[in-house]
Amino acid sequence: MSCYSHPNKKLIEHLKNVKDIGLLAFNEKLLDIPEEFNTVLTTSLYYHDFAKATKFFQDYLKSSIESKTCKHPSNLTSHSLLSACLGAYKIYTQLSKAEKPFLWTILGFIAVKKHHGNLENLENMVIVSKNDWRNLKKQWQNIECEFKEETKNLSFENIKKLIEDLFWQKDNIQNNIDTFFIFNFLFSLLTYADKTEVVVGKIAKNTLPSNIDTFIDTYKEKTFSNQKPNKLNLLREKAYKTVYENLLKSNTQKILSLNLPTGAGKTLIVLNVAFKLCREDKTLQRVIYALPFTSIVDQTEKVIKDVLKKNNCNPDDFITVHHHLTEARIKTDENYIEGDKAQLLIENWDKPLVLTTFWQLFHSIISNENSHLRKFHNISNSVIILDEVQSIPYKYWHLTNVVLKKLTELLNCKIIFLTATMPLIFDKEELYPLISDDVRDEFFSAFSRYKILTLKGLENLTIDELVEIVKNDIEHNPNKSFLFVFNTINTSVKFYRLLKEILPQKEFIYLSSNILPVDGKKRIDAIRDNPEGKIIISTQVVEAGVDIDIDVVYRDFAPLDSIIQTAGRCNRNNRQKMGIVKLFKLKNEKEKYDFGYIYKGLPLNATNELFKDIEEVEENKMLKLIDGYFHKVKENKSNNESNKIISAMKKLKYEDVSKEFKLIDEIPSFSMFFEIDDRATDLLDRFCKIMEIENRFERKNELLKIRSQFYQYVLSVKITNSTKSYFMDLEEIGGIKIVRKDLVNNIYDKETGLVREISIFI
Repeated sequence: MSCYSHPNKKLIEHLKNVKDIGLLAFNEKLLDIPEEFNTVLTTSLYYHDFAKATKFFQDYLKSSIESKTCKHPSNLTSHSLLSACLGAYKIYTQLSKAEKPFLWTILGFIAVKKHHGNLENLENMVIVSKNDWRNLKKQWQNIECEFKEETKNLSFENIKKLIEDLFWQKDNIQNNIDTFFIFNFLFSLLTYADKTEVVVGKIAKNTLPSNIDTFIDTYKEKTFSNQKPNKLNLLREKAYKTVYENLLKSNTQKILSLNLPTGAGKTLIVLNVAFKLCREDKTLQRVIYALPFTSIVDQTEKVIKDVLKKNNCNPDDFITVHHHLTEARIKTDENYIEGDKAQLLIENWDKPLVLTTFWQLFHSIISNENSHLRKFHNISNSVIILDEVQSIPYKYWHLTNVVLKKLTELLNCKIIFLTATMPLIFDKEELYPLISDDVRDEFFSAFSRYKILTLKGLENLTIDELVEIVKNDIEHNPNKSFLFVFNTINTSVKFYRLLKEILPQKEFIYLSSNILPVDGKKRIDAIRDNPEGKIIISTQVVEAGVDIDIDVVYRDFAPLDSIIQTAGRCNRNNRQKMGIVKLFKLKNEKEKYDFGYIYKGLPLNATNELFKDIEEVEENKMLKLIDGYFHKVKENKSNNESNKIISAMKKLKYEDVSKEFKLIDEIPSFSMFFEIDDRATDLLDRFCKIMEIENRFERKNELLKIRSQFYQYVLSVKITNSTKSYFMDLEEIGGIKIVRKDLVNNIYDKETGLVREISIFI
């Protein structure tokens, strides 16, 4: 007779396979980790499901297969706690003479205990109640099959005594952040090996091509060799060569920075740096490219895939793109798979190039969630590129500093900061600049594509006054393209309607999160293809990474880094005539600044201070302004929020860590699907059929197959009194409000998107 871990899978095979997968993933990392770790990992991998050998679990599994109700209560059929007790006892037995045996025993115990759930605060993970002990004893007395041999010479009372000691020993392992990283690494390897074995049976991965260090040179030769040289291209080439020369001098530096103006070709430059670092140091096995927004991920994905194709590589063999709307489809060996298996492999980050968001990266490190931490081990031995790093909130600068330094010290990572507006997350002595300060000044001075003017000396403007100013500007410059960036959707829509009414002959394009993603992409493509004479009215969605080139930009007041990001859309390709960025402060009818609804605190104060005496500044003078801005923020910022999280990390208080760390403010919202065309109708039909599937695993699997396309027709709407009043009565399927074809024209305006005025419904 054999015990089973899953239907048709023998328990002994599952345990051996998980152990093999976990050790294979660990051994390829080449990390300088204490020897004891290997013992803890090996034991945890093998014993993680040991208690599935009880009669209770075997009866439960048989009942599940036969779709019957199990006669045993769930506290007897569960397996994690008894597996953790036996695993911990085995670890302690092997390491009792080692330094800190209780540290390793506790880490092994909580890893196995929580391998199916989210992590809690340490004190809650090491405690076992009297009731639990009664159930554990019954389970211990009902071990079956070949596993009975494993326990026959062990004393349950001795195991119990050891586990009860762990509660008192826990205080001795606290206050060291290294323990947080080592435990994450252990927990990650265990959950990764367990899930991977059950779902796909093996590790599916490729390594970087052996000539990866030549890829960008080859790409440039094939893509740009026939381009006529101009000032911008010459500057980009100079930056490319300068960075490479500095890289050769970088020796053992672990944290590097690349600070160049927008449009200087940073993406190709940083990829070249990362690929060459991987060539020089064979222990660096992966490049993780992280960005703040999914819209920029899409653009960078195109560049990386083009680089791979022009080097005769199939991108699907080498790159994983991972964010919340990634299509659940991935190539393994010669086949493509979809659904939940594909989702698991995407989340594993096994491929040698990973393109993802800041949220995915930081929540793979600073989190208590099982599914997020599963890929933590694959962050090791990586070159991590953090693009547009100024997007990290300043309250987390100190936390970011501590976490990234630990990744370099403990997990053999190299970090590259990439930005046009370098925030002071690290002190100068902690970074190796790939562009030295004097050369950096030269590059910033060479870029003079726009100048920023303050409208009326930044005195208050009403929207009507702004419309009048803009009308004259457009009429005097009929062939120029104009971009207006507002801080709120309401103001952007109001301005759009006012301006369109008085300039009906002009071509208007509206952009904001009020527009469905499927429409937004089309509009950005139209602007990119031919911006001439177009009037674009937007919110901050165009701020970073949207590759459009506009003659004149109007920007409502905002923190300096946001203003500079918006300005990066102005004369982006350095055409002959200098672009103009006009900065203004808009006050509404309630005598409130529009920027006050979105921004607060230090960044605004620092920007106000800087523009107090400035009426005009050219791009080539911006560097001084940027440095002054970030120094003001750094001097006045508090580390309290970072320190609170770091303290929780040191004490392994995982619930507290997760509660405190919010890289993106979570705004209560709901989702709305709009049936705007035949494609949306088809997707909605498929979605409705999927929601009728009773088996939740099968339902999730089918949903993953259409998720990426389906969400092109979905808006996330903030919950307010008005949106609750207008939209709560709409049909709801699977937690999503559905706007059917017959209602679309009432709720979704073809020009400005979601309609929020109640008069539309009367």
